[in-house]
Amino acid sequence: MRYIVMDLEWNQPLSTRSSLYRRLGSRLMFEVIQIGAVMLDEGLRMIGSFNQFISPSQYRTLHPRISRITGIRQDDLEEAPEFAEGFARFVAWCGEDFVLTTWGCDDISVLHQNIAFFVKGHPIPPVYDLQRLFGEIAGDTKNRAGLKSAMKTLGIQPSSEHPFHSAVDDAYYTALVFQRFPDPQAVLGHQQSIRKIGRVRTREHEKTDTLRFTSLAQALISRPAQQPNCPVCGKRANIPEGYVMMAPDRSRALADCPDHGLLFIDLILEEDDQSRVQVKRTALLSDEQSPAYIKTKHLQWAKKVAAARQKEISA
Repeated sequence: MRYIVMDLEWNQPLSTRSSLYRRLGSRLMFEVIQIGAVMLDEGLRMIGSFNQFISPSQYRTLHPRISRITGIRQDDLEEAPEFAEGFARFVAWCGEDFVLTTWGCDDISVLHQNIAFFVKGHPIPPVYDLQRLFGEIAGDTKNRAGLKSAMKTLGIQPSSEHPFHSAVDDAYYTALVFQRFPDPQAVLGHQQSIRKIGRVRTREHEKTDTLRFTSLAQALISRPAQQPNCPVCGKRANIPEGYVMMAPDRSRALADCPDHGLLFIDLILEEDDQSRVQVKRTALLSDEQSPAYIKTKHLQWAKKVAAARQKEISA
């Protein structure tokens, strides 16, 4: 009997408000773009590996965040087969008489949804959870340890030859962790249940806070204005161009969060219930996050900022 350790990478829609996502979201939340796996024999010796990029046929444009995390580029996917063919290659490589394992339940749930969408009726073998087995061995079944945390606990050092967040390399590291388990067949006690991936319940990613300034001029040169926080993750965002006066009591800028993309930042001068003048800062995540849209918005905004500055000089 052989053990196969599988890992996946997948793409996501550029916007959860796009017409494509509204049409497919409940049936295809994420689209697999890489299948990676390592094969081990009964003694847990590595005897083979599998690495296959998948060309997305639905969410065709690679999300910038996915590209940053995985290192996968659009060019890597252009000549790759679509899911049905890529998955068939993986099935052929697995052969027969094997135990399929992953680290956690996310991969199998995404794989199941892609199989249901692209290869209707294809059976999927039982999949077993190495993450849960590690928790049992480590004496912590309540918390789910990440792969890096498990490697650190077991003294496994990462290598520059195997970058994280590449499916085949993450499968390799998972296999190294698996090799340290005292009883590999114990994983058969941790069969995974496939969870349904439903449509994401979106909310307005907007955050408003009050700055300690009584004029827009003071607020505009402050750090909170120049380095606003992303309303999703709280990280500092970069403002490439600057602010434009939209009205006597409001200025706006475009900002970029390294993880979540384009933001709209507004500074608004207003009075509170006690007639105190204050500046409120609002950060809103853009609904549209395609690279072309972001580039166009920044080009347009750069022209607005330049025109506003020229107008100030001429006044």
